[in-house]
Amino acid sequence: MKDYQVIWRGPVLDATGYGTASREYALALDRQGVDVKIETYTWNFPFTIEDREKKEWLQQLIEKPASNNKPKILIYHSPPAIIDKKERAQYEYCLLNTVWETNKIPESWKTILQTFDAVCVPCTHNIKALKKSGVSVPVFLVPHGADTAMYDPANPPASLSLEEERFVFVSVFDFQHRKNPESLLRAYWEAFTSNDQVLLVIKTYGSSRKEIRSAINNYKRKLGFGENTAPLYVMTGICEEKQLKGLYTAGDAFVLPTRGEGVGLPFIEALSSGLPVIATGWGGQMDFLNEKNSFLVKYKLESPSISFENAISTTYPSFAEKGQLWAEADIEHLKQQMRYAFMNPKLCKQKGAQGRQDMLKMTWENAGMAMIKAIERLIRR
Repeated sequence: MKDYQVIWRGPVLDATGYGTASREYALALDRQGVDVKIETYTWNFPFTIEDREKKEWLQQLIEKPASNNKPKILIYHSPPAIIDKKERAQYEYCLLNTVWETNKIPESWKTILQTFDAVCVPCTHNIKALKKSGVSVPVFLVPHGADTAMYDPANPPASLSLEEERFVFVSVFDFQHRKNPESLLRAYWEAFTSNDQVLLVIKTYGSSRKEIRSAINNYKRKLGFGENTAPLYVMTGICEEKQLKGLYTAGDAFVLPTRGEGVGLPFIEALSSGLPVIATGWGGQMDFLNEKNSFLVKYKLESPSISFENAISTTYPSFAEKGQLWAEADIEHLKQQMRYAFMNPKLCKQKGAQGRQDMLKMTWENAGMAMIKAIERLIRR
């Protein structure tokens, strides 16, 4: 057991990317002999944990008392949040474990980050962004892992009620502008028609079912598409673990022309499930996406504010600050890559198999070791 206690403050019971990562980081630290106590908060997207052992394990760490005889280290897994001096005095060190998606952090972040002893980020994309933004506290790379036991090519596929065999594109994302649902839908509707044996399945959340379906239908009308488009299957809200696992294995390729990612957990989940990825070739996902496991899409860097006007989903003003850049996927190349995947199912299986092998090396154990290394480097300083 380490001679310090980590207070892990994160949304460990949420069904979000932060929630998934928070659970796995905390459990990985505990498995490796770190004295961990969890302080949980929520964004009100509750996750049903099917694994009873994991659920009880997390609850034990939540109920665990804080140590009175060890130095305490706070790891705050969150977007930057201010810790007042009184609370700060309770801890030997305070680390912020966070993520950002553009080429530089928002101006308001810099002052907050400087109040922490160090910052941990999950990708080299973030390392560059923080250095470019002038952050002077230590910045450590602590990558995410892949849960290859949960996301496995052998998982029973979800039933999509198809009457005939189709090539299935799967896309999983929060219904927000950064994820680029506009380019995804437009590319799909332009690349395929109802004559193609194809289906796009979108699993999304963040707005109500009615709002999401209305936004998609209005966008379709705006673009002038009629009834001859290829079919679209939209799932909204938070689904059960079993259904999410089966959604990936029901697909032939994962597609998301994201404008920016800190990591992109759905990419990791898809590759772990044996699906190749069709994605924008810029962002945090490029630490593990490559031509052998993915179909990468060309892009240009531009100000996020340019595409705000045509957004069909939630927008966040902090992305539009002066100097911010993210990747706008090339629509024509996205269409080409989707058609190419559709026409080459064997190649999709090859890339998916390679992705699975890549993810087997990208473990949460490694993530835990990287976090311990960051903590102990900070202590030595």
